[in-house]
Amino acid sequence: MKLPCAVTRDLLPLYAEKMVEPETGELIDQHLKDCPACREKLSELNTDTGAPVETAQPLQSLKKQIRKRRRYAAAIAALCVFVAVFTCFYHGNKMRLVPWEEGLIEVKGIEARPWQEVYGEDAVPAESKGDTVNVLALRADSRISGTRESLFRDEDGKSTLILQGWTSQSGSTAREYHEMVFSPVPDRLIYEDGNEQRLLWGEPLNGGMETLPRLALGFYVLLAAGLALVSGIVWFFLRGNKKSRIVRQVFFAPLSYLAAHLLIKGFRTESFFMERDFIAILLLTAALYALLSLAWQALLQRKRG
Repeated sequence: MKLPCAVTRDLLPLYAEKMVEPETGELIDQHLKDCPACREKLSELNTDTGAPVETAQPLQSLKKQIRKRRRYAAAIAALCVFVAVFTCFYHGNKMRLVPWEEGLIEVKGIEARPWQEVYGEDAVPAESKGDTVNVLALRADSRISGTRESLFRDEDGKSTLILQGWTSQSGSTAREYHEMVFSPVPDRLIYEDGNEQRLLWGEPLNGGMETLPRLALGFYVLLAAGLALVSGIVWFFLRGNKKSRIVRQVFFAPLSYLAAHLLIKGFRTESFFMERDFIAILLLTAALYALLSLAWQALLQRKRG
């Protein structure tokens, strides 16, 4: 049996690397005795420094694919850990409104305090050093770790300060107190815990007043759900088209936001700490978006592979 030149030249790289079976090698030897062109090709392979690259190219490509898959796997694992840790950290340090009870906050009254004590040394103008400023002093339960204040002004110019106290403590029964001061002094101070309001200072509002949790997160959820639905339908009809990749990435964005909202707020959309919740949702959205994109790319690579 005599090998054609085309078959011989296809086998020469393996022959030069001594990677053929003995029977195949004998056939190539017989062909080389009578074919100067193939002998010249073999000589080029033996002297060309680039020859090993030709035979190793499939292995190099396989190594690249393996390294790429490992990078995808490492990135996906890191993002999964981040999402889990961030969610647990958020809920573990979740700000809980302190419900009102007698003695939670006591108003001491208006007191004159040095400028430096109220505003800090650096914030006091040189001409005001030594002067005093009126403050509204309160005595608050130490369970209140922080506060959120909202200032409103009536049509007559009077100011109403809505105070919400939050805590990160759980199950604490110790009764200790710390001082809180407000300056300038509001005309009216109301404590609000999400269920009821208690007037702490000033005259009652005419007709009463109620502050509600902010509901903007619900609007964002509806917006994300609508965008996910529309982009998902467009992606379905454009599948196989080059533009479908762009639509797919658009679809992942609102889908990531909905998943992030579910992890942070569950099925609730109201929030007394709108800024904090929204920032947490956005951070988690970015991580979930990257996670979805990488997971999809890893899936496509595995299918090709």
